[in-house]
Amino acid sequence: MKKFFKFIRWFYPGLRIKRWVIVLVIGLLLLLGSSSSSKDILLWKIVNTFIFILGAGALITGTAFLIKSFIEVIYPHKEKGLIDIIYEKRFLAKGPKIVAIGGGTGLSTILEGLKSYTSNISAIVAVADEGGSSGRIREEFGILPPGDIRNCLVSLSDSPQLMRDLFQYRFKEGGGMKGHSFGNLFITALTEVTGSFKDAVEESSKVLAIRGRVIPSSLDEIRLKAEYRDGTTQDGEDKIPDVAKPIKKIFLMPSDAQPNPEALDAIREAEMIVFGPGSLFTSIIPNLLIKEISDEIVKRDVLKVYICNVMTQHGETDGFTSADHLSMFMEHVDKGVVNCCLVNSGGLKHKLLFKYAQEGSFPVIFDRERLKRMGVTVFDGDVVSKSNYLRHDSEKVGKKIVNIYNEWKKTWKE
Repeated sequence: MKKFFKFIRWFYPGLRIKRWVIVLVIGLLLLLGSSSSSKDILLWKIVNTFIFILGAGALITGTAFLIKSFIEVIYPHKEKGLIDIIYEKRFLAKGPKIVAIGGGTGLSTILEGLKSYTSNISAIVAVADEGGSSGRIREEFGILPPGDIRNCLVSLSDSPQLMRDLFQYRFKEGGGMKGHSFGNLFITALTEVTGSFKDAVEESSKVLAIRGRVIPSSLDEIRLKAEYRDGTTQDGEDKIPDVAKPIKKIFLMPSDAQPNPEALDAIREAEMIVFGPGSLFTSIIPNLLIKEISDEIVKRDVLKVYICNVMTQHGETDGFTSADHLSMFMEHVDKGVVNCCLVNSGGLKHKLLFKYAQEGSFPVIFDRERLKRMGVTVFDGDVVSKSNYLRHDSEKVGKKIVNIYNEWKKTWKE
C-alpha cells in the first residue's frame, strides 16, 4: 500500500511531470495505432504516416521535457544547458587525478584553471595563517584559519557567481565584523554547528558545488617559525616576512604535527602533483614539513612539478632567481619530492614593473641552465596574466599543466 501511495505522489500538482507523461503516452499510443492497420488504401497509408509522425513527435517531446523537468530540480544550475551538464559530469570525471599543494592566492589561481580540464582535483592547503581575518578567527574561536581554504573552495566552485561573490565579500564596516569575509564566518559557524573543522569544509564544498576536494594538510593547530641567516628567529606566519631578512630555514611548531589522513589518501591516488605558486616559506613549504606528507610524495612515481613564482616576494624571496626558489624548496624536503619545474617565460607589462618595484617585488629571473643542473626537467611558457597584476594566469597555467601531463603520459611512460 505504501508503494502505491508513493507512486501516486508522482502525479501531485505542480511537479511538471504529469503533462509530459501524458504527452509521452499519447505518442506511444499513436505509434501503436499507426502500425496496427494492414489496409493498403493510399489514403489510409497517408493517414497512418501522419499519425506515425505525430506520435513520434509527441514521444520525443514528452521524453525530452520529462528529462528536463528532472534535471531542473536535481541539478541546481538551471542556466546551463544539458550538454554542459553532461560534459561536466562525464568528461571532467575522466580527467587526470591532480593534487595541488600550497596556499594563498597562488594555489587558488591554479585551481581555477585546472577545473576546466578535470574534476579529480585535490587541493592540499596550508593551515598556518595568523594574520587578517583568518588570524582573528583563529585566536577568538580556536579553530584552524579558514582564509586559504575559502579561497580554494571558491576557485573550484561551480555555483552561480553571486554565491561565489558572497563567500568572498569582506565587511567594510561594523566594529568586530570589519575586515572579516563572509566565507570565513560561514566556515567558522559551520565548525561550531558540526563540531569539526573538517566537516565544515566538506559542507561548504557542497554549498559551493565544487569540482574536486579541498583538504587541510593537517587538522592540528600549527604555527611557523623562521630562522634568518643572521641567526635570529621569528614566530608567526604573518610576522615572518615583516622582518625583511634573508630566511635560512622554516620550521613547524609543533615539529611532529600530524597529517590529515585525507591528504595522504589523495597523494596515494595522484597521477600528478603540483606545488605552488605562492609564498615559498609561508604557504608551500609548510605543507611538506609534515614528514608523512613528504614521505608519501617521495614514494609516488608521477610528475611532481614545482611552479615558480612570477615575481619575488619582499621579506621572503628578495633577489631570488627561479633556481634559488627551487633550491630553497629542495633544502627543506627530500630530493624525491620534486622532479619538474615550470617557469614563466612570457613578457611582463613594463608599466606594472615600476609599481611592483615600489613594493620591493621584482621579476624572477629564469636561469634555465642552473635549473637543469639541479636534476629536474624544466618546462617554460607564457603563463603570466595580462591584467593589472603580475601573476599567473589561471587559464594559461591550467592548460600548460594539463599539456605537461599529456606529454608525460604519451612519451615518458612508453
